[in-house]
Amino acid sequence: MTKRGEVRPLAEREIGVGELGELLGLNTIYIQQLAKKGIIPRSGRGRYILKDAINAYCATMRKSAQGRPLGGGGPDGDGKGPNYHEEKARLTKLQADKVQINNDRELSDLVNAAEVEREWSLVISDCKNRLLSIPSKMAPILAPITEPAQIMNVADDLIREALDELASYAERRTTTASGQDDSLAPTAKDDDQRLG
Repeated sequence: MTKRGEVRPLAEREIGVGELGELLGLNTIYIQQLAKKGIIPRSGRGRYILKDAINAYCATMRKSAQGRPLGGGGPDGDGKGPNYHEEKARLTKLQADKVQINNDRELSDLVNAAEVEREWSLVISDCKNRLLSIPSKMAPILAPITEPAQIMNVADDLIREALDELASYAERRTTTASGQDDSLAPTAKDDDQRLG
């Protein structure tokens, strides 16, 4: 305490919330919130010691700049807010994961889902077309046959022929996809009929 008429040094001077706000460039509500969180010490209701308040505020800003949570972290000072170092580490990990995914894709450990879907669509379409061609190929052969066993043998032969063609076609597609062959076109059989 100073005696009446005695001048206090500026650093020890007690000031109001409005004056402190002007000096720090902050609004009074924010100053009061910082005081409530214990960041800026009060000397009394709405009163602050100039040096103590400025030092405390500057220390808090230094901590914040170093990535330590302001007032315990989080907007409410609850310690649950973002931390610069944690966020930076999270970003670095995400970037590393992205690079790893790209590397795996280039090394063929991963495949593009759209490419897989497109390939399967082609394979299924080829299978469908080849299997649907069996009845038209079978009809003229079966027309003169009346024995059920012979009909079954012809049907079995034509289905197995179609399946063998599809298997060799799938092998050619796999070989081509791995860069060992440049022809995706199905080969003609001895009877000059193409797949499908």
